Amino acid sequence: MAAMPRWSTPLRLLADLLMPRACAGCDRPLVGEHVPFCPTCMERMLADCGSDYCPRCGRTAEPYLATPAGCPKCRHTRGPLSGVARVGTYAGMAGVLVRRFKFEHQQRLDGLLGTLLADAVRRQPWCDQIDALVPVPTDWGGWWRYRFHPAGMIAQCAGARLGVPALPLVRTHGKRRRQTGLPESERHLNIRGAFRLARAARVEGASLCVVDDVSTSGATLREVARVLKTGGAGQVFAAIVAKTELSPLPSPIAPPGITPS
Repeated sequence: MAAMPRWSTPLRLLADLLMPRACAGCDRPLVGEHVPFCPTCMERMLADCGSDYCPRCGRTAEPYLATPAGCPKCRHTRGPLSGVARVGTYAGMAGVLVRRFKFEHQQRLDGLLGTLLADAVRRQPWCDQIDALVPVPTDWGGWWRYRFHPAGMIAQCAGARLGVPALPLVRTHGKRRRQTGLPESERHLNIRGAFRLARAARVEGASLCVVDDVSTSGATLREVARVLKTGGAGQVFAAIVAKTELSPLPSPIAPPGITPS
């Protein structure tokens, strides 16, 4: 590796002084740092990323309750997903980043979110099996609310880091109601039939990973996976940035926010 020029460090310090980089979590200036977080937000991010969760459904679970076969909530049920990777929780720093990304239009966070998601996928035993990432599509209402496609941007960045393409293989077909506020028993029925395989999509035998920014009940992920498997896909996995529990435990660091769809 070539040595850095002697003048590169002074120029970098000067650039930090003139246009200091900001912490991705709280906008605190980062002068002379080469990490995306201030010490406080970094500590919260590491704690969130290190929280234990079920590798089958993504729910928060103690290590002795979550096994490769699932947790008590999912191990006795069958579904189209073969595994789930997540960055963290919606009540933690992962949720803070998602809210800033979507609702505060901080699109500069796409690379960071993509990197975090790619790292979460790399920790899974099925990482090397993935042929492509499939972002959960958004409808016109989503485009109007956010002015961009959050899951699509995250999937593109994560795919670049994993060395696999991010492909729009699924399109929306008219979700009846937003998932926000619906009880878990109604979310599956509400999303049923809301997606279809894209006209030119060819997924026969492929191992795919569905990508979304937030998941609550998992109904959306499962419905997209069902569509892919109906189209001939082999195994289908999922990767999400933040997992929301329908009845989460109180958290001393849980920031206020908007309940995701």
